[in-house]
Amino acid sequence: MLDRVGALWGLLTISDADYTAYMRSYGELFVDSPENTKADYEQGVPLRGYPQGSSDELTALYKVIHLLCTLGSVEKMYMPPTIDPAQSVLSNQILFEQMVAKDLQLRPGDKVLDLGCGCGAIAEHMAELTGATPYGVNLDLSQIVKAWKNPNLPSANFAVGDFNKALEFDDASFDAVYAIQPMTYVSDHEYTFSEVFRVLKPGGRFVINDVAALDAYDRDNEHQRTLTQHTRELTVFGGFWYYRYWEDAYRAAGFDLVSSVGRSAVDLIKKEVALFDKYEVAFRFLAKLHVIPKKTDALMQRMNANSQSYIQAEEEELLTLNWHCVGEKPA
Repeated sequence: MLDRVGALWGLLTISDADYTAYMRSYGELFVDSPENTKADYEQGVPLRGYPQGSSDELTALYKVIHLLCTLGSVEKMYMPPTIDPAQSVLSNQILFEQMVAKDLQLRPGDKVLDLGCGCGAIAEHMAELTGATPYGVNLDLSQIVKAWKNPNLPSANFAVGDFNKALEFDDASFDAVYAIQPMTYVSDHEYTFSEVFRVLKPGGRFVINDVAALDAYDRDNEHQRTLTQHTRELTVFGGFWYYRYWEDAYRAAGFDLVSSVGRSAVDLIKKEVALFDKYEVAFRFLAKLHVIPKKTDALMQRMNANSQSYIQAEEEELLTLNWHCVGEKPA
């Protein structure tokens, strides 16, 4: 509850500069974003990374959208797959992170790196589950500051960092690495995956869970393309690649691919969209009464725009936010 109150206060008192940078970021980050479909893969079209990489615009986006997500159930900045539809989004995150911990095969005292760690909430849980020592890098300083303030995390192990650049760790530093839904901003898959391979010990595992295009997606279908673009803006993913490109990125870096599977989140998406629809109505009403600033209402409207498209895109099996790959560095 305190996190939600803090997020609301941050939105109510947002500076004009941060507001403007956030609203502008959509026009910079989500226009002509790269896509590689099943048809591309079958025709041998090379993977095209996200050209902006880890930009200032992306930092501006995450500085604000983290506050918006914290109002809901996604302070951890990801939508998990539906594992138990009867439970909440947060409960399904916990169940999903247990699966990730099992995939990572960590033991007490091992070192594990979280790429795109946000405020460190997943890393904290991973440490609790495994006894491993958590590390994390994230582009947004405001989220790293939150990790530094968490007494359950070793603050020295968390830093501002960019997986599109050389990782500032020695070779064979980690027993495992994972990345939960930040990887669509990779500009050069070969480089980033090779860097992860370098910092892993032999036998170490690399787990990603991220957005992927599925078999049904047809870029030439205007309806499908619109649903995907709406979903991109709502869930702020960058590049959009057929899942076999993810698999090939592992193999090209030298990993043995242990598993690769997609999972739907549609039942949980419906719960979260219903919650944010209520927020949207409340914010609009309060802004009209001048109880809250108009720009706070505008932030909510921008973030929640076309949210039904997200549901439809998953129901039509055009995409998943949860393509899950496990790779292992040969011993």
